[in-house]
Amino acid sequence: MTLDAAAETGGGILLDLMQIGALEPLATTSGPARVGCSETLDLAGVHVVVAFEDDALRTELMPCFAHLAVAPRRGDAHLVVQRDGDRIGIARRDGDMEWVAPHEAVPLLKIKMTETLFDHTQYIMLHAAQLGRDGRCLLLLGDAGAGKSTLATALEGAGFALLSDDIVLLSQSGEASALPFPVTLKEGSWSLLDHRRAEIQDAGQHLRPDALSVRYLGLSAEAGWKDVGWVLKLDRQPDGPASVSELSLAETFSVLLGAAWSGEEAMSPEVFEAMAGCLNGARYGRLIYSDLPRALTEVSRFCEEG
Repeated sequence: MTLDAAAETGGGILLDLMQIGALEPLATTSGPARVGCSETLDLAGVHVVVAFEDDALRTELMPCFAHLAVAPRRGDAHLVVQRDGDRIGIARRDGDMEWVAPHEAVPLLKIKMTETLFDHTQYIMLHAAQLGRDGRCLLLLGDAGAGKSTLATALEGAGFALLSDDIVLLSQSGEASALPFPVTLKEGSWSLLDHRRAEIQDAGQHLRPDALSVRYLGLSAEAGWKDVGWVLKLDRQPDGPASVSELSLAETFSVLLGAAWSGEEAMSPEVFEAMAGCLNGARYGRLIYSDLPRALTEVSRFCEEG
């Protein structure tokens, strides 16, 4: 099929296909994509081309991810963003289009980017927050609702650099690097973070698929590979004092395994080797807390002593 024929079939593809890294016309299961502009995003070495129907959609959805944009190049994967009346649809190339309201589109775009990274990354991925301190990093792990994002953002005021609140990559040698998505803050945390109050108030409000309202903030430092100095499993309680107790190596390994994704059905020896390298020389513990200021004190003490 010629480019002219592809444009006619696709309802007016406005970009040179080579510019968006596609040797064939972009399409979803709904049919050929209507592409008016694109952005190439660098997700930890995986280049994802997001093809927008028009510049208005790009202007609406890209601000949260603008720091990930790089010069146009051939993509490892493609996402398609379309509009249908008052709905916005997002799909992976050759996948099913998911239609949402405009205030739900940014969280959905982030989900699609994460799914794409799952299929293309060479690294182990951890659902964790990462903070830098004195050349090493602190990993915060915990179940949904444990307060990783809120605590990680609050720790900026205690001398930590916020690198990620969501996904951390592990190399085979055990070093950690953040996937620098914007920080996701749920509604309950907006009034707790005084040092970011103005930024929170100015940020747009979005609705996630789990029906939680969130706002996205920038990170305070750039990602880079770091040795892990500390690992904390968060145990948030409705009340009571804050404290950090030691975790055994076996317990900490179990926590890491529970937070890990490697693209394999079974964890390979290389995955275990990476996790062992991550924990080698690190200090690990469990943070029990209900009150954010007291948690900050305990985390700072834990890292200063280790």
